[in-house]
Amino acid sequence: MTASTSLIADQLFDAKHLVLASGDRDEVVDGCSRALRPHDMFIRERRGKLATRLHHLPIGPLSLSRLRYGSDVTVVPSMPQEGNFLVTLPLQGSARFRYGAVSADLKAGRGTIVGPYQEFQLDIDGSFDQILLRLDRRRVEVACASLLGADKAAPVHFDLQLCDIPAFWHKLLEAAASLSMFGGALAHPKMFGALEELIIEALLVAQPNNFSAAIAAAAKPAPSPHVRRAMDYMRAHIGESIRLGDVARHCGLSLRSLQAGFQRDLGLSPGRWLRAERLDRVHAVLASAAPGSVAVTDVALQWGFFHLGEFAAQFKDRFGEKPSTVLAKRRS
Repeated sequence: MTASTSLIADQLFDAKHLVLASGDRDEVVDGCSRALRPHDMFIRERRGKLATRLHHLPIGPLSLSRLRYGSDVTVVPSMPQEGNFLVTLPLQGSARFRYGAVSADLKAGRGTIVGPYQEFQLDIDGSFDQILLRLDRRRVEVACASLLGADKAAPVHFDLQLCDIPAFWHKLLEAAASLSMFGGALAHPKMFGALEELIIEALLVAQPNNFSAAIAAAAKPAPSPHVRRAMDYMRAHIGESIRLGDVARHCGLSLRSLQAGFQRDLGLSPGRWLRAERLDRVHAVLASAAPGSVAVTDVALQWGFFHLGEFAAQFKDRFGEKPSTVLAKRRS
């Protein structure tokens, strides 16, 4: 975990991401509260002086920060409940975090996830350097409900000490940080939303929590009749923006169960099946259209393709020719 965390730290060390460099306590509390979550902070040594540096990188609906106080401090909440989870990935130094009745010691390679539901106390040494991932509380709860196929979201209580999170989870964080560096990516919020969903789902599966047993049970493949029901539902809404979590809930399934059922019965994911269905619809329209009656863009949008560059590449990959070529054949 340390090597991956260091790579993310290097990306967050750029001067343009530095939002706070201060030794003033009030300024530090205000800046860190805005970037992370509302809290209060006390310097533990009578003559201790802050040398705080905070780098902050908003990434669509989540954010990554790098924070070093430069003095021994204690951080406590300023309100009963919070609106986000904070995943701490230490780079160097040490700290001791208490969340509710549980405590954990932090050092490089041993992180934590502090939830939004209970009081916390963070005792941080002056040399402690950390990466902080902030995840919206509601989005975590909704993602968990989606994995379970539940209609209502509920509080998610993770174990405080992070276990061995899979390496690909850190790669997702790296990808999110890298993607946010490119101005053009900001025009595609769905990409950030998809990355956030993957990051949260991987955390829900890998990090022990109060729903771990239910999430594991929900991963069993859906029965074939439920798979067919999901296919019928997606065909009925094929031109709309379809969220697979909504499809799973409609069928009374968890998302993982739906995915496993599709893989067993069809050998591909629900998303790939839906894309193939849509491409077939587009191809049929273009191949049978009267000369001058349709445009490729209009047909693609009609059948749910909102990213035209991706659509063109997917169409050619499936049919071996461009959409415009298929339409031109009909016109000739």
